[in-house]
Amino acid sequence: MIGIDNNTWLVFEGVSNYGHGIWPTPIISIATLITCDSDWGTLPASVRLDNAHLVFREDSFDPVTRVRRGRLYEWRDGALNQTWYFPPHPAEPPDRNSMSMDGRLSRMLYTYHPARIFASAFPNSVRAQLVLGTQSAPTVWRIVSVETIASGEELITLHARSTFGSLPELINDHIPKQASPDVTTILDKVADAAFRSSPVSLIDLCRAATTTVLAYWLEASGDAPNNVHHLDLGDLLKAFEKQQGNGNTQPPSAAGSAIRLLQRFHSRGKPNEQKRYNTRPPTEEDAQFALNALGFLLRELGWAR
Repeated sequence: MIGIDNNTWLVFEGVSNYGHGIWPTPIISIATLITCDSDWGTLPASVRLDNAHLVFREDSFDPVTRVRRGRLYEWRDGALNQTWYFPPHPAEPPDRNSMSMDGRLSRMLYTYHPARIFASAFPNSVRAQLVLGTQSAPTVWRIVSVETIASGEELITLHARSTFGSLPELINDHIPKQASPDVTTILDKVADAAFRSSPVSLIDLCRAATTTVLAYWLEASGDAPNNVHHLDLGDLLKAFEKQQGNGNTQPPSAAGSAIRLLQRFHSRGKPNEQKRYNTRPPTEEDAQFALNALGFLLRELGWAR
């Protein structure tokens, strides 16, 4: 278990309330476990630890690979503030007047116990996400693995969800005025989903965004088919290839290949299509690939840089 001093932010640990100071002081972050979409509404609004039921103690972080390792602790039933007994902390001058006969100090600390929440949920635990921080400044992490260490605590390996390739910067002057509201709205949804949604949901949104972008691009070109905004992506792709002059005798354009990729990826999220074509379910890496394909298309059309 760990105890946190809410005045100095020094951290203590022990198998009971008789512990010792940790030095260097580890980074402690408010944590929220995300297992379904409704959990996003539970992100804390305040950084106050007395409102946090789950905290993450960082043990290591690699800024190059964006891999983080640490342990989760939870506030269990009972008082959050509990009395701890410990020898003087290395970061504080010894207060000999307050020491007990055995050389210990006492102090009220925010007390958290090891959160053993993944062992019973294995293997579904690795499909969850962990959000560190608050509503105003969260970071999203994918749980890569969970292992039980000698202390009985669960050591969690996280990978930053923010490594998803972001969408390119739009060139607003190149986007038709009538297209700008719808295009901006759908791309904002894609950007938000890149950090929150499942791979299947993100791929679906990338396909929807491609449909919207392509319909407006064809309309602006002056060579759009009738009811262009009512067509699905397959029909829009045919119109695009025809407009580009890529018929049966010409290889498809690079932009056309990106559109075709997004069209085919969409069906992979459907269980019946997986059985029909013997394809695997989409992964996080597939979703990133779809996101990059959408960004590539926007650059090829001249709407982004």
